[in-house]
Amino acid sequence: MTTPPGSGPPSVASGAERRSHRRAGLAVPVMLDAASAWQKAECLDVSAGGVAVRSAVDLPLGTVLELYFELPTGVAVEARAEVVRRDGDRVALKFVSIEHELEVALRGFCRISGLHPAVTAR
Repeated sequence: MTTPPGSGPPSVASGAERRSHRRAGLAVPVMLDAASAWQKAECLDVSAGGVAVRSAVDLPLGTVLELYFELPTGVAVEARAEVVRRDGDRVALKFVSIEHELEVALRGFCRISGLHPAVTAR
């Protein structure tokens, strides 16, 4: 007997399928401020919707923080972000407040960088 489409158990989408923004590798320093004390972290990848960083700082889920990093294009990104996932020292941050111009710059960077390996700071 065949099962009609859509009547089976729901499938679980992978992280890549759930993402609504193109992501690009980016290995640059990131400054995080979660409690009026700036801490250094390392950017792993970035999108117009958020950034993944490696950080030794304990950042519980739901923490909202300020962050700062620079794209290789020279654009300085300052935004507010929320911790939405944590796996060891890898932290996923979703932008909750970012200027439109910075979102456009991130989108453009991800579009051109998706064709190349991760970009590193010089």
